[in-house]
Amino acid sequence: MISASPNLYRSEGARRSVDPVIVERALKQAAPVERRNLPAILSLAHLAHLTGIKYAYLREIAERNTDPYKPFRIGKRKGGTRLIAAPEPLLLALQRWIAKNILNHIAAHHASCAYAPSSSPAKCAERHLGAAWLIKVDIHDFFENITERAAWRVFRAAGYQPLVSLELARLCTRQPHGAASLDDKWYLKRPDRYSIKPYRTRFLGHLPQGAPTSPMLANLASLRLDTALQALADRYGLVYTRYSDDIAFSTGAAFDRKRAGQLILEVERLFAAFGHALHRKKISVAPPGARKIVLGLLVHGTALRLNSPYRRKLADHVRGVERFGLRGHKEHRHFASLWGMVRHIQGLLSYAESVEGKPAFSALRARFDAALAREGWPDGVLPKPAITAEIETPSAPTA
Repeated sequence: MISASPNLYRSEGARRSVDPVIVERALKQAAPVERRNLPAILSLAHLAHLTGIKYAYLREIAERNTDPYKPFRIGKRKGGTRLIAAPEPLLLALQRWIAKNILNHIAAHHASCAYAPSSSPAKCAERHLGAAWLIKVDIHDFFENITERAAWRVFRAAGYQPLVSLELARLCTRQPHGAASLDDKWYLKRPDRYSIKPYRTRFLGHLPQGAPTSPMLANLASLRLDTALQALADRYGLVYTRYSDDIAFSTGAAFDRKRAGQLILEVERLFAAFGHALHRKKISVAPPGARKIVLGLLVHGTALRLNSPYRRKLADHVRGVERFGLRGHKEHRHFASLWGMVRHIQGLLSYAESVEGKPAFSALRARFDAALAREGWPDGVLPKPAITAEIETPSAPTA
């Protein structure tokens, strides 16, 4: 930490014949950030020193002279495709450093239930237990509509200087063709004096799906939206949660469709005010007597329950392994590796146990463990040579 011992920092500056004015400026810039238990970053060169990544590489990205992402599309569960932009290894390492050392130490709104270390779909759904009415809406193209300007505000609010905040925002966003036009001087209060010409660009970058910084940046950039939606929920007497782009309102008290319609209209207006659009195909209003599902979990009761499709999928996997063996089930469900398939099924079982308790799935767990043991997979561990033999070119699982 720069300001951990200001006296020693000043002494070291004097020993190296650094201008005292520069030393004091560095301490002044570091203090508000380090008081939040965040690493001080005084410049892009300083970030390069902290991360071990060359300054020239960081500068190329900050100036938008290169596109360090590999875009590809994956299929959506209900049809269509989703664009994923995977950062190249060096940028991936940098973004992981930013996520670990900065973003994960900034608190999101209390109603935001995704991507934080202690968050989970179950904790989010639990907030809606006992719902008589449930209204769900979805933000259309959530990540793509969070721009580098919003990312800049996150870093500025954390205490970083305007230019450093811009550089951090550029390192966490991607500038595709056809993005919104950019006023190249928005990030500084005195652009006539401080603007850096190489940083001027034609388009505004946005958060790419595939970057490890995007989830938490999306959460933190949505703080004002969460605050506005919470105020709206309070006015209607509703419980509000947001899990990424999935938004839910619920109440155990009297409500009606007219008020639900009014709520959705007000939500749409708030979305527009914050640069988002309502996904009209994903509006859901569940009145009393209807099934109420939040993030795949049933909430119209006193305890969370898994929905029927999840139960069937889990049972089908266990039955398939029992009947056809590991390799037969892997081929049938198009998994890329045996290890990946077993981890997937174990993950489904563990999540089910976390929701409804281990006793509810003890019989299914015993059947799966027995099937693994028959295949020579004790305790879920396959000998290393067999793992190597089963690793293939990745393919999209259809399980």
